[in-house]
This record gives sequence, C-alpha cells and structure tokens, in this order.
Amino acid sequence: VQWDENSSKKNRMKFSSPVQFRVAALLSHSGDSWLWCGVLFLFWLFAEGSIQNNLAYWGISIAVTALFIFILKRVIHRKRPEGDWGSIYRKSDPHSFPSGHAVRAGLIVVLAGKTFGFTTIILFLIWAFLMMHSRVITGVHYLLDIYFGFIFGIIIGILWVVLQPWLLDTFPILFNRDLWWSFLGFSG
Repeated sequence: VQWDENSSKKNRMKFSSPVQFRVAALLSHSGDSWLWCGVLFLFWLFAEGSIQNNLAYWGISIAVTALFIFILKRVIHRKRPEGDWGSIYRKSDPHSFPSGHAVRAGLIVVLAGKTFGFTTIILFLIWAFLMMHSRVITGVHYLLDIYFGFIFGIIIGILWVVLQPWLLDTFPILFNRDLWWSFLGFSG
C-alpha cells in the first residue's frame, strides 16, 4: 500500500503544469460511464440491425458493470487519494478500488476487439492507457486501482462476450429499438 501511495504521488507531480493537468482531466472524463452510455444511446436511436444490437449491448454492458463496480467499491472501501480535483467523483463515490474507469477501459477493449476486430484493440489500448493514467495524474486514483481495475475489466469483458449470444436471443427487447417502440405503444 505504501509503495502504491508513493508511486501514485510521484506520477501526480510529474504532470503538475496547468496545461498537462487540463489534458489529463479531459482524458479522465473520456472514460465516464454516463458519457459512454449517452453517446451509445444516441447512436442506437438511429442505427439499424446488428449495429443497433451491438450499440445496445455495449451500453448495457457498461451500465451494468458500472453498477456492479460501484457496489464492489463500497464493499472494499478503499478511500480515494486526497486532492482537490474531481469533486463529483469524490462526492458520489468516495472509494477508489478498483477504478471504475479502468474496469470500463478493460471492458471496452474486449468489446472493441469482438465488435471491430483485433486491429482496433491497439487504438483502444492507447486510449485506455492514457485515460487510466489520467485518473492517477488528477489524483482520484492510485496506480493499483487502475492496474487491477483494467485486469478485472478484461475478465468482465470476456464474460460479456461469452454471454452476448444468449442475452441477444433471450432478451431481444433490450437491444432492438423497434421492439421498444412497440412495447411503449408507438407504431413503426
């Protein structure tokens, strides 16, 4: 724990200029679950067929995983590092292990590999690395929070990929916009 706290503190100090910190803050927010779910939902509204199913699957996977990690963090109960930035994170979720952003990054890397193929994994890995480390730089996580979170996210992502065919067949209403409209009483 002491190594983790000291190493995390050193990483924060390396990026102390205002410009570097703003870039880190922007990268940090790029992993927010509400952002991912909101953008996926907007695309889902206008998508068709298998693209629509994949967008919904990504959104549901991210949302359910975020809820699971929120509960897990309350059980583990590791406090976030002291700091001024990230008051929304500090107030809504004062616990840091595992990093929900890092779990989400691992999940997204796996989903991207399944959805777009192996070559896109490199782009998502670069984003994941930068976004996760921005969480340490901005002082809302320790290094072990993000490393264990990422590994945990990959495991969760693999489980979501394995479950995808069954979930699509068993709960089609969750993924298909037209079924939603019919359920809500709207026609075509």
